[in-house]
Amino acid sequence: MRTDPRLQTVIDHPLHQALGVRAIESQNGCGRMEFIAEGMTINPAGMLHGGVLYTLADVCAYAGLLSRLEPHQEAVTHDLHVSVLRPVTAGQSVTITSRIVRLGRAVCFLDAEVQAGGKTIATARVTKTLITRPST
Repeated sequence: MRTDPRLQTVIDHPLHQALGVRAIESQNGCGRMEFIAEGMTINPAGMLHGGVLYTLADVCAYAGLLSRLEPHQEAVTHDLHVSVLRPVTAGQSVTITSRIVRLGRAVCFLDAEVQAGGKTIATARVTKTLITRPST
């Protein structure tokens, strides 16, 4: 199966690679990604850094949205709200899933859920503004 070039750009992004993202999926408005809480994703207290959670929840939401965007469309984050419910310790596998709640002409609302050890550890609501892709 061939990956959409825009999704491949997200997969290959140096920040996402540095954070250990192993795979990013995008299908029917839903996204999915996995990584291990280790290395530079761990804060000084030995737990998954909150900023990593926020960043990757946003990336997963964008990845899911890509499967529904027209070739001339792009999306930028308008608002991001994350609720962290419990900590993730070093070494745990983390999975993030996202889904479109509502896709309008100019704005898209998405939900993301972060799980580790079979438990939900964070939820996110991501609002993306839809724009016309710049010409290259």
